[in-house]
Amino acid sequence: MTMRTYLSATALAAILAAAGAANADNLTSNVNLGGSASNQSAPFGVTHIELGSFTDTFNFTPSNGSFMVDASLVTIGFLPTADVTFTSATVNGYAMSLTGPGIFEYGFLAPTTIMGPLVLSVMGYVDAPGSMGPASASYAGTLNISAVPEPSLATLLLAGLVVVGAARLVNYRHAIPKI
Repeated sequence: MTMRTYLSATALAAILAAAGAANADNLTSNVNLGGSASNQSAPFGVTHIELGSFTDTFNFTPSNGSFMVDASLVTIGFLPTADVTFTSATVNGYAMSLTGPGIFEYGFLAPTTIMGPLVLSVMGYVDAPGSMGPASASYAGTLNISAVPEPSLATLLLAGLVVVGAARLVNYRHAIPKI
């Protein structure tokens, strides 16, 4: 083997190694929440067309304030080039519980009080050992938020119940005939 052939083969191997370790198509997306003022929800999802690792970021709007947040995500991939493997998923740093790896993977965040703005970060990879070329691996999910009652509202409700109870007690005592 000549030096020129050796250098060409080394350069080609380095390019292929770098391509194999490359990241898949990362996504940053703005997602609008919809629904009533006290309960809102939004679907999200992505299809990755490149093999490798990815980090996807979903920014939910409007989401300023304190909310009770729950979320879910799911993927089903029967072929290696259609299989997403989740490595982590967080909403504002709160980790989602994840299953996998496997054909069917899901993740969820149980209802948690979180301050907005809300950002979901999903990390994972699409990997087909020995494969080169395109992939078609997707996942989807839902993020739900509901208003967190303020402590003053609970105090006002309790005070109202005490006043109603006291009024009933006064009426009850006046209604008893004296013997």
